[in-house]
Amino acid sequence: MQRPRSSLHETSARPEDGKEERSRVTEIPNDRERRELSLRGVMDTIPGLVWSALPDGDVEFCNQRWLDYTGMSFNEIKAWGWTAAIHPQDITGLRERWQAALVQSTSLEAEARMRRADGCYRWFLIQAVPLRDPGRRIIRWYGTNTDIEELKLAQEELQKQTSRLDELFEQAPEAVAVLSTEDRIVRINKEFTRMFGYESDEVVQRSINDLIVPEAEIESSGAYTRLLKQGGRVEVETVRRRKDGTEIDVSLLAISVRTPSGEQVVNYAIYRDITERKRADERLRESEARFQAMADTAPVLIWMTGTDALCNYFNKPWLEFTGRTMEQEVGTGWIGGVHPDDVQGCYDGFLPAFHARKPFRMEYRLRRADGEYRWLMESGIPRYTGAGEFAGYIGSNIDITDLKGAAAERQRLHQLEADLAHMNRVSMMGELTASLAHEIKQPIAAALTDAKTCVRWLRRDTPDVAEGCEAALRMIHDATRAAEVIDRVRSLYRRDTSERELLDINEIIREMTVLLHDKANRTAISIHTELDSGLPLITADRVQLHQVLMNLVLNAIEAMKDANGELTITSKRTANGQLLVSVSDSGVGLPVGEVDRIFEAFFTTKEQGTGIGLSISRRIIESHGGRLWACANRGGGATFQFTLPADVVASSPPAA
Repeated sequence: MQRPRSSLHETSARPEDGKEERSRVTEIPNDRERRELSLRGVMDTIPGLVWSALPDGDVEFCNQRWLDYTGMSFNEIKAWGWTAAIHPQDITGLRERWQAALVQSTSLEAEARMRRADGCYRWFLIQAVPLRDPGRRIIRWYGTNTDIEELKLAQEELQKQTSRLDELFEQAPEAVAVLSTEDRIVRINKEFTRMFGYESDEVVQRSINDLIVPEAEIESSGAYTRLLKQGGRVEVETVRRRKDGTEIDVSLLAISVRTPSGEQVVNYAIYRDITERKRADERLRESEARFQAMADTAPVLIWMTGTDALCNYFNKPWLEFTGRTMEQEVGTGWIGGVHPDDVQGCYDGFLPAFHARKPFRMEYRLRRADGEYRWLMESGIPRYTGAGEFAGYIGSNIDITDLKGAAAERQRLHQLEADLAHMNRVSMMGELTASLAHEIKQPIAAALTDAKTCVRWLRRDTPDVAEGCEAALRMIHDATRAAEVIDRVRSLYRRDTSERELLDINEIIREMTVLLHDKANRTAISIHTELDSGLPLITADRVQLHQVLMNLVLNAIEAMKDANGELTITSKRTANGQLLVSVSDSGVGLPVGEVDRIFEAFFTTKEQGTGIGLSISRRIIESHGGRLWACANRGGGATFQFTLPADVVASSPPAA
C-alpha cells in the first residue's frame, strides 16, 4: 500500500528554534509514526473492510482485508480507481452519493455490489463519517464496507413474500380488513370494497363498527373484541351493513395477531357473504317443512334412507300403520315388522337396486298396529342433491291387500265366464243335433253307396279295377268330410285356449251356413249370403268366430220361427279398411226401450234363454279389436253387425 502523503497527525518545526526544539521535533514524528503504525495494524486486523480518505474524497488508506477481498493494489484504487471493484450498474449511484456527501459534508450510507477477487459480486453496505478539527473543518473521512449479501437476499425474499401476500390479500375471495387494536381500519382488499361498497380512502383509520356493524349488533361486536383479546380467534355468523344501508348475512372470522410476548398488535376481520346460502337454507327449511306436511298427510307410507342404505325417516302414516315410534323404526328397526317369510325377499329386492342406483319395486307383508300382516307394494327411487351427489333413496308403500283379494276374485270371475262360454256352446249344440245328424248322415250314406259300388265292380267276372278304385276314392272323400264335421263339433265342446291363425271370414260364414242349413229348413227359413270375394285374410280364433256367428244366426232363426222369414248374411269392407259382417232377419225385432241391455250378461227376452250368448259374443269381438252392435230394420226385424280389423294381431287377449 502507498504511504499517505502526510502522517495521521502532522506538525511543523521552525528553523530558529534551538537544539532542544530540534530534538523534540525529531522525536515527535517517530512517536507519531509509531502510533500511526499501531493504528494501521489495528485497522488491518479488524474483520471488515476499512478505509480512509482525504477531505476531497481521494482514498489515502485501505486495510489489508479490503485489498485482499478485491485483489487490487493500493495504487490501483487511487484517484477513484476503486470504482473498478464496484458492479457496473451500481457505480453511477454510488459516485453520486459519495460526491453529495463530500459537498454537503454529511455522512455516507449506500448499498452497492463489490467484486470479490474471484469475480463474484456481493452486496455491501458502504458507510463513511467525517473527522473534523476544532474549527469543524473536515480533515479526513473514515469508512467501512460491510458484507450484507445474506441480508440482502433475505430482504429480497421477504419482499417477494410480501408481494405475494399483498397479491393474495387483494385477490382473496373473502373480504378482509386489517384492524388496529382499537378496531380502526388499517387496510382493506378489493373484495371488501365489492362486498360493502367502501373504497380504501373512505375507511382507513375509521372504526369498523361505525361503518358496517348495524346498531343491533354493536353490543355483540364488543363481545367479539373481548373474545379476541382472550382467545385470539372468533368465528361467528352474523349480520353486517353495506354503504347503501342494506344488510347482508356474513360469516365472520376474526383473528388477533400477537407478539411472542403475547402483546396484541393487529387484528384481521375476514368476511364471507353467506346471504345466498342463508336464503337457500331458509328455502330448504321451507321445502322440508312442506315435504313434511305433505308426507304426513299423504295416503301412502313414505320412507327415506341415507347414503348408507339405512332408513332415517318414516312419515306419520307409516308410524300410525305400524304403531311404532321413529326411534324404533330408523336404521334396520322396521325389519322387525316384516313377515318372517318376506325378510330375505326385501333384502334381495332393495340392496341390488341400491348399489346400482336404480329404481325398484317389490311386494311384502308388514305387520299393522293391530297385529295383522298386510300386503304392501313398495317403490323406491334414488335421490340426489342439487350438486348431483347421491343422497340416498326415497320410497312409498301402498296397502294392496284388498287389491290382491280383488285380483283373485277377478281370476275366479274370468274362470266363471270361460265356463259360461263353454256352457253356451254346449247349449247351442242341443239345437244343432238335427243339423249335425243330417251333415254326418249324408257323407256316411254316400260312403256306404260307394262301398257297395266298389264291391260290385270287383265281383264281376272280369273285375273292373279302375271303376273300383274310383269308388274307393269317393269313399275316402266322404269319410274325410264326415271327420271334418265331427272335428268342428268337437272343437266347440273343448275348453281350448285361444289359438289364432290366418282365416278367410267368408269361409267361416260358409261353414256356419252349411252347419245351420238343416235347422233353418225345418223352420221354413231361407238363408242368403252376400259375400265380398275381395276381403283380406285376418288373424283370428276360428272356434270363437264360429261361436259368434252361431249365436247371431241361431238368434235370428229363433226370432223368425213363426214367421217363415228370410235371413241374410253379408260381408264387405268399410271405408276405413275394416271388415264388416251383418246378420239380418225379418223377425220380431229388438225389445223396445231395452236395445242397449241385450248385450248385458244374463239379460234375455227368450223364455229358455240364458242371457249370456250376446254378452260373450261382444267380448269375443272386442278381444279381436272390433265392435258388435244391433239396430232395428226399417221394415221389421233386426240386424246384428260386427267389425274386425284387417290386421288383428295374434297376441290380442282371448275372450272369455
